[in-house]
Amino acid sequence: MGGDEEMRVEVAARQVVLDGDAVRAWALGALTACRAARERIDAVNVFPVPDADTGSNVTLTVAGGAEAVAADPGDDGPAALLAAFARGAARSARGNSGIILSQWLVGLAAGLAQEGPLAAGAAAALVTGLERAAGAARDAVPDPQEGTILTVAREVAAHARRGVAGVTGSPADVLAAATDAARADLARLSAGHDVLRAARVVDAGACALLVVLDALVHTLRTGGGALGEADLDLAWLPRATPDVVAGCAPAAGGAYEVMMLVRPTWPGADDLARALQEVGDAVAVVDAGGSRHAHVHCDDPAAAIALVPRTAREQVVVRRVEEPAPAARGLVVLTASPGLSAWFATCGAVTLVGDDPGSEQVARAAVDTCAGRAVVVAAGVGPTGGAPAGAPFDLLTAPGDGPAVVACLALVADPGVTPDAGRDALRRLRAATPTGPETVPAAVTALLPQVPGAQGVTLVHGPGVDPAAARAAADALAAAHPQLEVVVAGPAAGADWWVGVD
Repeated sequence: MGGDEEMRVEVAARQVVLDGDAVRAWALGALTACRAARERIDAVNVFPVPDADTGSNVTLTVAGGAEAVAADPGDDGPAALLAAFARGAARSARGNSGIILSQWLVGLAAGLAQEGPLAAGAAAALVTGLERAAGAARDAVPDPQEGTILTVAREVAAHARRGVAGVTGSPADVLAAATDAARADLARLSAGHDVLRAARVVDAGACALLVVLDALVHTLRTGGGALGEADLDLAWLPRATPDVVAGCAPAAGGAYEVMMLVRPTWPGADDLARALQEVGDAVAVVDAGGSRHAHVHCDDPAAAIALVPRTAREQVVVRRVEEPAPAARGLVVLTASPGLSAWFATCGAVTLVGDDPGSEQVARAAVDTCAGRAVVVAAGVGPTGGAPAGAPFDLLTAPGDGPAVVACLALVADPGVTPDAGRDALRRLRAATPTGPETVPAAVTALLPQVPGAQGVTLVHGPGVDPAAARAAADALAAAHPQLEVVVAGPAAGADWWVGVD
């Protein structure tokens, strides 16, 4: 080896994989890239369910990581900052692909830290990080599927391992070559999965991972420069029409997505993945900076939520898998009733289940609606008064689940989802708590004179009421007042029977 070559190898060995500025630049660059690629990635999202939201979920996941980096002063060094990026993504993860990508980041951070302060070993350290990342991503799900983001993560690490065999490449060169090789093989790799092959698309999660890796390549090549929109090359991403997703049957069942942050002190956390597999599909339970982040698609969100004791839940988010297209305003509901989460989610709401969702959770849910602004209906829990200054939502406080159901009905009937529609409904609302099903029609008869021009009646039943009994009470109500539209919801925490006329 000549003198110049020896010097080049020595310099490469001393290179820093990521310093603090580079971690910050990568976090911002990855977010910029994910936002730009979101719609194209959404358009090929057919696995595990064809819900066209992988690009959106990954963007929300990376945004949580970027926010964690921005809030960290970086005093503990680049390894801790990279761990903060991963931890923030893990806590904010949305969807199956978001969970997997967050764990890829967790593994990368752990792998690089294993090699020292992100400085020793350079390209070799990067390979260790990529291999640890691929393993962590695969461990995130109890039923790993070949042909998906998991395969591509493994292939990137394998290409990188082969790339450092000659000990001549910089981290940027090694990663760029590995990413390009995996991208060139993306169609073949995706065809290894039955669902993706039948739909003739590449895996959406794999596309998202490659976009994040491209941002890292840019950061490494520019010595810590943040990737901007002008630096993006997304021409390789597929262009798919809406019929691609619409024509696919779900590979994993469940009309609802449930995500829970679970306290690490709960002794049942280690068995949660197995328990969730009994109630749904697309299960993942991963570490999220001390807490456990659980994900499942299921038809009964209340059954999934009930697997974790109330005191062990830090956060519960329920969404309908097939959400309507975002309106001018999104809808968020805060409720203490797991049994109503499916009803609210069917209205198109991002639903937070808990006694006191914090302001950070509420703001995050508003962003999750993917609308420019949201209306937050607080069903007797959460913040009171108006929304804080600068919050991405308008707050509508309802004195309980029954009024919240009425407000949501008014909001979804309003094309603009304006808070005034919900407020007007609550002003008109008159309610009662009958003592039993036989007294429901009489209670409504007593309320009608107080609501001139009443058009509807809402019946909300409690957990002690059999659904068949609730349906029978609603039928009796419809027979007694055929001019009114009857809506039934439940089970809600609290009284067995609640009726509202508006």
